[in-house]
Amino acid sequence: MAIFEPCVCGTGGKNTGTPSCVPKIDRVGKLILMRTFANDGTRNSIKATDFVAGELSDIFIEAKINESDESKRWYVTPKINAVTDTRAESITFDVDGIPKIIDQGVRSFAGSFYDQLGSPTFAGVLNSFSCFEISYFEISVNGDIVGMDGGTEMFPIGVETGTWFSGVVRGTKTELNAVSLTFSVNELDRDENLIQIGAGQTEPDMTKKRGLIDVVGEGLASPVITATTVRLDLSFLYGAFNDAVPFEGLTAADLSYDLGVTPSTVFNIDQSASVAVSSVTPVLGMAGQYDVVIASGGLTTEVISVALFKAGFEMTAFTYIIP
Repeated sequence: MAIFEPCVCGTGGKNTGTPSCVPKIDRVGKLILMRTFANDGTRNSIKATDFVAGELSDIFIEAKINESDESKRWYVTPKINAVTDTRAESITFDVDGIPKIIDQGVRSFAGSFYDQLGSPTFAGVLNSFSCFEISYFEISVNGDIVGMDGGTEMFPIGVETGTWFSGVVRGTKTELNAVSLTFSVNELDRDENLIQIGAGQTEPDMTKKRGLIDVVGEGLASPVITATTVRLDLSFLYGAFNDAVPFEGLTAADLSYDLGVTPSTVFNIDQSASVAVSSVTPVLGMAGQYDVVIASGGLTTEVISVALFKAGFEMTAFTYIIP
């Protein structure tokens, strides 16, 4: 463990007076999860140069939430409750019965997501972040963004590797279903370096922001797949066995093989060419299912890729084969 060294030679003894208004960090309401480092090796952060006229724009924040590069994306959690965020007592070494502080105690975070969020599926979503080095910004109940002071950048707070875990807490007669989240804060991130971007410095209300919602889909063999028609079935990750929550409201413009550059298209993999979508019609009485008409999709056995591009959602592209 790192030796606790709050002082550097020639420094110390800062003045203890304070101005009449000192911002305080309020309790956490949501988390913004992200990878500590992007795939290109850069460290994720909010830079002073990201501000325009003294504030972070809604365009900037939405771009982070909808970022196509997952290693740079912000994953905003729903509201988290019953949060404890405390640092254990300092680690000491006794010298003639006098405890000398040699390191700071571990700072531990714990919180719970209640009601409909008390889902095993949601616990699995959270546990998926244990697969890589992660960090987080806090969104306070007032809409402030809390992170670590880096001078010209504000870095997210680090999570100690191997400590991230989410579990299901089953409800009882007197308690709600919940999904718990626990982890330890990176020992190199010290409390005195915590800093915030005030709610007045962000154009949108950060407490109203949410992360992307995963959508899954498939092309149904029934009633029939032809060169120009297919029935799609789109749903969310959540739901009962064989009864997923349907994704409703799909339009032709939401289908795009190139992240929205060319809307109303699917992609013919064999011909390496886009195919225009003529219409998308919801199937009556079958929520989440859509009859899709495209321009001639190609020859028999050619593979068509379907991708969704819609703000607030993400779907891994899926394929079907023209029989």
